[in-house]
Amino acid sequence: MRIDTGSFGLVQPLDTAAKSIQKTNKDLNKILERLSTALRINSASDDAAGLGVAEQLDTQARGFKVASQNVDEAMSALNIADSTGSQVSDMIQQQRDLAVQASSGTLNDSERQDLNTQYQSLTQEITRITDASQYNTQNVANGTGLASGTAQVQAGANAGDAVTMPTVNMTANALNITGSSIDTAANAQAAIGTLDTAMDTLNSQMSTVGATSNQFNSTLNNLAVADINTEAAQSVVSDEDMAQGLAQLTTAELLQQGSIAAFSKFKEISANHLFGLLQQ
Repeated sequence: MRIDTGSFGLVQPLDTAAKSIQKTNKDLNKILERLSTALRINSASDDAAGLGVAEQLDTQARGFKVASQNVDEAMSALNIADSTGSQVSDMIQQQRDLAVQASSGTLNDSERQDLNTQYQSLTQEITRITDASQYNTQNVANGTGLASGTAQVQAGANAGDAVTMPTVNMTANALNITGSSIDTAANAQAAIGTLDTAMDTLNSQMSTVGATSNQFNSTLNNLAVADINTEAAQSVVSDEDMAQGLAQLTTAELLQQGSIAAFSKFKEISANHLFGLLQQ
């Protein structure tokens, strides 16, 4: 005896119920994925437009972090230059003291020669420490490398957002100290004026270093705020609302349990119905 179960409307309801369970399971798996990753967008299929926005915001946030590191490193270089400037300032002051002493008529030429020896040693030391002052093997105080006035620091997430490091040249040549002496009273008098001018030049450079350091400090603060705001915006776009997700999980689990129970019951009813037909 052949029974057309389709004619009794048994196959289609079973198929519909099975598809309903499949859909519920798929929705449940998607909800579980979002909750486990804490992300609303885990693939382009979740929200293609939202994914593009989230990726762009992530790129910006990462750029802000790297730029902050760049600025930190530039500030470290400027701190070395500032420290070198303080040492040079101390040595110029020592030279000036020697020049004032050598200018006095109470000294004889032999004593001035002794003072001049100290004076010339300080000139050599100024050049030595300025040439030796480096950050990451790059000079920061002799007018080359990071001190050349052309070094760029990428201080933002985007192309062109750069700050130029200041020109810093504290060598004895740049300060016009080289060649000066205090071996005679006249030369000592001239050296005083030379050293005063050198101190003015040094102070001007130190002011520029300080101003740039303050600029970098402000840049760091701005980058930190931009990073926080960008990550917050990214979170709004891509992160899962955990409270909403848990509510959806509860709903999906109830639907799944109900669908499975209904499907099992329907199969039981269908089997009994078929058995009854076979007995007729």
